[in-house]
Amino acid sequence: MAEVATQAVVYRARAGRGAGNSDALVLLCSDGDFQAAFQEFLSLHLKLERWDAITVPGGAYMLSFADVLPKQLKVGMRMLKAVMKDRGPSRIVLIGHDGCSRYLEAFATHLTRFGFSLADKQRRDLRSVCEDLQQTFRQARVEAYFASLGTDGAVEFERL
Repeated sequence: MAEVATQAVVYRARAGRGAGNSDALVLLCSDGDFQAAFQEFLSLHLKLERWDAITVPGGAYMLSFADVLPKQLKVGMRMLKAVMKDRGPSRIVLIGHDGCSRYLEAFATHLTRFGFSLADKQRRDLRSVCEDLQQTFRQARVEAYFASLGTDGAVEFERL
């Protein structure tokens, strides 16, 4: 009778599983070009040791258009409420970034309109979502940041 080979462990992490509540719930865009800068910002500038992340294209975009995309809002709020209930963070951090492909796709027809600024639209949406979440999650401090490339190519974070 032939023996069945057992699958070997592919990688064994040095870090174990953490325990307890996180410092924050972070809602951010999934754009891979910004992930290293986001991680650095969260840990070094905001001094977060542990955070729960909801990472989706456009980040807070999914909570911005309740009238047009109510199902998207419903799904997004369910995710946030689940993390807030289960993990109990005292802080919610929203991060958006310049050149977001989700926003570029959604507002492609607006880009040629006189006076329209995609980055300004994103900032307004982040501020609006920040205010809405502060009303919904009164026990948490909600803050929003917008990341953009500086003249030297470094990612800079603006608090909104």
